[in-house]
Amino acid sequence: MIIVYTIAYSLVFFIAVVGNTLVILVVYRNSRMHTVTNYFIVNLAVADILVTVFCLPITLVNNLISGWRLGVVMCKVTPFLQGTSVSASVSTLVAIAVDRYIAICHTLELHMTGTVARLIIVLIWLFSMAIMSPWAIYYQIDYHNSPRQTIPTCVEIWSQDPTADKSKQKGYFLGATFLCCYTLPLLSIVICYTLIALRVWRRNAPGVANTSEVIFKSKVKVLKMLSCVVVLFAFSWLPLYATKIRILFGGSFSGMEEKILIQTILPIAQWLGSSNSCINPIVYCFFSRKFRRGFKELTLRCCSSPPDGRIPLSRLSSNTYYHSVHESASKHTYTSLRAINGSLAGRKSPAAVDFSNTAC
Repeated sequence: MIIVYTIAYSLVFFIAVVGNTLVILVVYRNSRMHTVTNYFIVNLAVADILVTVFCLPITLVNNLISGWRLGVVMCKVTPFLQGTSVSASVSTLVAIAVDRYIAICHTLELHMTGTVARLIIVLIWLFSMAIMSPWAIYYQIDYHNSPRQTIPTCVEIWSQDPTADKSKQKGYFLGATFLCCYTLPLLSIVICYTLIALRVWRRNAPGVANTSEVIFKSKVKVLKMLSCVVVLFAFSWLPLYATKIRILFGGSFSGMEEKILIQTILPIAQWLGSSNSCINPIVYCFFSRKFRRGFKELTLRCCSSPPDGRIPLSRLSSNTYYHSVHESASKHTYTSLRAINGSLAGRKSPAAVDFSNTAC
């Protein structure tokens, strides 16, 4: 199992770090991609890199080595940074869902600016640090005596009173974390994407030829992406919360049951939760033609450098004349439809929504 765990965790670590770094570089190097949605995408990538760096290596070591070997300071800092990174990642998913809901369902009434997006990102990190601050306070080194040695462990100690119900105290915080970092975010994402799906299904893209085949393909593509986001988010994190609840409130275990739960199920659940960090770049970015081209440019750059040493990411601008949802909403023109109908060029109209490329 040691080899299996090491390979699995290393694979997720590599994909998450490389994938999210590529996301950041593509957006940073292409000024045309400095949009509200991509600000959130970059913040999601940063949060996912932090989740990967702070969660995966330490979790792997803890699963392979008995006891906590990193000292008192790291016992407090590590859980806090892990929780903050996970919370920021989940909160950014919610922000992306809300941003897309506003862009598609309230194109003319509401408009999120870059300044507002940056403020939301700051609030996301402040909120994440605030709700995870108890971990920096109450995580301490505790010692368990075994027949052969005394094993140090890094655990939550909410009260020094030996008569206090430790399971009940841990249960309160686990419940609050489950509510703030899973249930409410998932509910918010489901609501936003359901409203988006209903809006897409009920209306045609403005200015686009009313061809049933074009409309159907656009709807199917959007609904597949939205369903994928919700299912992967729920699937990645639910096993970890379910396992923790089972350990905390499941009562007494038999020796074999405890061994399977702690040594097999918990590491797999932790791996699934962390793997969401490497899934996000695929789900959110590979639906976008611009990101795909950006990844290709960066990959080719690693193999062969252009004469001037620059990556021509300006080619990411599509010649199909379709802008992203947010670019269309901000400009309120039909210039993106020149390829379809030349008579519309330069005419002011309500913003066109490109339902075929709403992912990024």
